[in-house]
Amino acid sequence: MVKLLYQNAFGPGHMVSDPSASLQNLYEEWENIPHSSSGFFSEPIGNGLVRVYLETLKKEELPVLNAMFCQTAGQVHGSLEKFIRSLDILPLYYPDAENILSEYRKKGYPPVSHSASYRLAYRPAYRVVLQSHAVFLRLIRTLDSSLQKNIPLILAIDGNCASGKTTLSRLLAMYFDCNIIPMDDFFLPPALRTAERLAQPGGNVHYERFIEEVMKPLQNGSEISYRRFRCDIMDYGDAITLSPKPLTIIEGSYCMRPELHGLYHYSVFLSCSYEHQIARIRARNGEEMLKNFISRWIPLENAYFDAFQVKKSCSLVIKTDENFFSRR
Repeated sequence: MVKLLYQNAFGPGHMVSDPSASLQNLYEEWENIPHSSSGFFSEPIGNGLVRVYLETLKKEELPVLNAMFCQTAGQVHGSLEKFIRSLDILPLYYPDAENILSEYRKKGYPPVSHSASYRLAYRPAYRVVLQSHAVFLRLIRTLDSSLQKNIPLILAIDGNCASGKTTLSRLLAMYFDCNIIPMDDFFLPPALRTAERLAQPGGNVHYERFIEEVMKPLQNGSEISYRRFRCDIMDYGDAITLSPKPLTIIEGSYCMRPELHGLYHYSVFLSCSYEHQIARIRARNGEEMLKNFISRWIPLENAYFDAFQVKKSCSLVIKTDENFFSRR
């Protein structure tokens, strides 16, 4: 119970010092446990965290799980004060808990391991990750099942800015042979930014060029070639050429405009609360850029989401609020 409460409070941070060593340990542990074909099994432990059990995972999924495990370790930072308060409930249920807790306090509340009796009874083999990451693993299985039919798949990932769209894309790229095309590459150039165009919900992306240069080649199974629009120079960069792959991921806000969403095989919307969104943008972009997001980009995105009911039109909605960044 102390271990469970410790994981609930602090996540797996104490378990990760080197991602490569962490992956090697994961492989070794997986090789030494019985495996089940009963599907994917995860168990919530509160505070936006789950235990993902290794017995139901395929070996090919382990690098993705390890990446999720390491990300969770770096992002979840608990409070010792809250952890100590949570320990106070144990004597209510376990008469001998106070003796154990007394010794534990003297040691300074260190991480603990499962007891020998618990290991013998349950043979625990799992990793603690964010709950949204566990849903990402389920998504991988859904996509993998579709790709077994040897039909190229186009996936769209839309959602609130700072909700984890790029993170999800990178995790998928660890498992699938895929191309990732950011919608930011099709930002509307200055020459086309008329008042009439910018008044359209989601009109600040060049979706016409996206259809011609990306979606039509994808539908034909041919090579994709386009020039990325670079906001840092407000002009087009060098040409990008992509050979066809089994999976193509279109990632970014505005990729689910009505002209586009019927062209995808599967779509995901990542959502987060405004409070978490602001905290993430501040951590990622700094205070000055945050002001720009609050005054301009977030309202534009929300107008687009509302106008086209984007969340309802997606195949899957994933909430990424819990513990995505450090909780103090």
